[in-house]
Amino acid sequence: MLNAKPNIRITGRRGNVIVISAIMMTVLLGMTAMAVDMGNLYHARTQMQACADSAALAGAWELMDEDRLAGSPNMGDEIVNARNQVSAFAALNPVLNAAPAIDPNLANSLTGEFVVGYLNDPTDQSEALSTSGDPAQYNSVMVRVRRTAGSNGVIPTIFANIFGNSASELEATATATFKDGVTGFRATPETGNAGLMPFALHVDSWNDLLAGAVSTGDNYEYDESSGVSSGSDNILELNLYPGAGVSQLPPGNFGTVDIGSSNNSTAVLSRQIRYGVTEADLAFHGGELSLGSSGSFQLNGDTGLSAAIKSDLEAIIGEPRTILLFNTVTGNGNNSMYTIVGFAGIRVLNVKLTGSMSSKEVIIQPAYVVDDSAMTGPGSGSSYFVMKPVFLSR
Repeated sequence: MLNAKPNIRITGRRGNVIVISAIMMTVLLGMTAMAVDMGNLYHARTQMQACADSAALAGAWELMDEDRLAGSPNMGDEIVNARNQVSAFAALNPVLNAAPAIDPNLANSLTGEFVVGYLNDPTDQSEALSTSGDPAQYNSVMVRVRRTAGSNGVIPTIFANIFGNSASELEATATATFKDGVTGFRATPETGNAGLMPFALHVDSWNDLLAGAVSTGDNYEYDESSGVSSGSDNILELNLYPGAGVSQLPPGNFGTVDIGSSNNSTAVLSRQIRYGVTEADLAFHGGELSLGSSGSFQLNGDTGLSAAIKSDLEAIIGEPRTILLFNTVTGNGNNSMYTIVGFAGIRVLNVKLTGSMSSKEVIIQPAYVVDDSAMTGPGSGSSYFVMKPVFLSR
């Protein structure tokens, strides 16, 4: 007779499963808590960075205010305007439904939440923002958005508090810069036309204008909403006609130059005055006009100035444009060659090309020009008030 199998009951296994399940549930709860809270922190960090980015960009645009051209001392008004814009844009970009406050940092400490300063080469990520030197050179705004115990409050956790982690601190930083070290222009379908006018002014005359040594006075004022009118805006003016700021130019030269073909027609000059220099124009110069390593390039000059472009100049009154600066010119008429050594941002204020030579005028004043087609390098270069759009450099 075969022996029957013993009736063995395992009673401890069910208890083990319960213990293991409890442990696993605790682990899963912890992982869920971590995932939820990490997701919340990531969301907050993303919102903080967007807030810092937008505020820094808005502040940097305010630094590029034309009051700087009127000799505003110490950049006081521009810095105040930049600070106000930073606060306004921070309020428009809440973090977890709460608008962060930005400390004004009146001492302009590098560790503050609003800092203005200068970057020589924004592409060099190792360069620190400089807050020393002349504030008139400031070209950057740094913004820090903080959620700490001392600033805007910490980020509370939802589930991690069960495990003793009740809150986290976060910070996001952004720096926006406008760069005026323009070394040339390259027009592409992405950038559009270069805002260059085919006019050249002697660099000494330009510098004399900035120094107040030479000018036609301050007889016009520009307002963004109303345009150009008679009045004073504390920005000196200069008559570009005749002679490109030089009393002894070779006979027949006004100061217009050929950008593109070496024998531009009046129609080409008219188009370039109204709409800028095209990619096709710059193809005649290898695709770009650049000061290069030598710091200069040459362009053919034109004879005289046709009254036919009067309407073109009148059409752009008040609009910012870039002219070329030269230091020497050789030859006569269409055989003249201008040595271009820099660029200057201007606006045309008044045009009169009829009557006697002494009564003709093309009155200009310095103005900021923002141009996507501009090429920049380290330092301020040989350009004045011409720059690429404000961008996030840090």
